[in-house]
Amino acid sequence: MERRLRRAALAEVERSCRTATDATALHRAVVAALAPAVPFDRWCAITFDPATALPTGGFHAEGLPVAVMPRLLQIEFGTETDVSRLSDIARAVRPVTVLSEATGRHPTRSARFRDVLRPAGLPHEVRAVHRDGRSPWGATILLRGGDVRDFGPDEAALLAAVTPRVAAALRRVHLLSRPRAAGEDDAPSVLLLTLTEAAVTVASGTPSALERIREIEDGDLGGVPVAVASLARTAHGRPGPARCRLRTRSGRWLTLHAERLSATTVSLIVEPARPSDVAALLSDAYGLTAREAEVVGLVVRGHTNAEIAGALWLSPYTVADHVKNVFAKTGVRSRGELTSRLFFDHYLPRA
Repeated sequence: MERRLRRAALAEVERSCRTATDATALHRAVVAALAPAVPFDRWCAITFDPATALPTGGFHAEGLPVAVMPRLLQIEFGTETDVSRLSDIARAVRPVTVLSEATGRHPTRSARFRDVLRPAGLPHEVRAVHRDGRSPWGATILLRGGDVRDFGPDEAALLAAVTPRVAAALRRVHLLSRPRAAGEDDAPSVLLLTLTEAAVTVASGTPSALERIREIEDGDLGGVPVAVASLARTAHGRPGPARCRLRTRSGRWLTLHAERLSATTVSLIVEPARPSDVAALLSDAYGLTAREAEVVGLVVRGHTNAEIAGALWLSPYTVADHVKNVFAKTGVRSRGELTSRLFFDHYLPRA
């Protein structure tokens, strides 16, 4: 790769990360910036709940054909094992994986290659997870047809260089938009999902649940967002429930709980996120440390620095430093502003 192309791509990614105002716009701008240096035929992007690395939305219109997506979700989020699944890359030392390298130049070892990429005519794949520290905020997948060369080490290195920048930008866009007044019932709503090898479909559900999932900004697979289908596959393949938190197009925070009911059925509870759920996600989004998040939890409950010091076995001076850092990271100047920022702005929509 020419140094000129690399420098230009990095500069344009930096600009895109500074100016994007939503996740889809960010993903589109980043791949456009990368295209001259890392050409591709098709691409898709995903956003994650950083606590679980489960999808919360994405852009799939220029990615794999819809016909192969159900099989991809089976491999990616079901009980099968495969090479370089997104959840594995999210935990790996290196956040970028070229499929051919991961399979030792024998891509047929991968079920994803055999059943999805090769049938789609896109045998070359590179995956980049956008990770800030240990928290994954999203991923970009680039694909090439068999008539061109595979992704090379220099291209993978460029993707690795931009992943922390994109992760930081995804954190930021989580915080930019303010929710509109929803005017809806805050009670949980329920869907029953039917899982087959070919698809995840809605068997039945309450009107409010159907309305809520329609608000998820994501690709659609037979009336089910890709993030919901992914969560259902995850829950179906393991004991206990699977959960993710996401923000809808209208700015409403939702928590989704999926749990296997039978060999073919998964229940999905969709509810407005509780303050504790939102606070946990926003702590990640604002880049708070674990200790700062603990301090925030006590600050918004009205505790003084002395009381927080006693509760956390810290000195009042240390607590004061943590509070000062929290103010700087969240862009506020007082405890009242902090409570407003974390609760009213993100959890309770203003009229």
